[in-house]
Amino acid sequence: MAEKDSSVPFWWLVLFLLLALGAGVATVLAVGGSLVAGAIVPVTPFGL
Repeated sequence: MAEKDSSVPFWWLVLFLLLALGAGVATVLAVGGSLVAGAIVPVTPFGL
């Protein structure tokens, strides 16, 4: 049976999103990628 007061505080959701997005950015930068490369040219046929 679930508890009535089992809601997650808003600040916890914000903190989780910031940590998750920060980890994603750190991973992309660590492997030498670019955060805007996919946004500018999402599909490059034949690797051109």
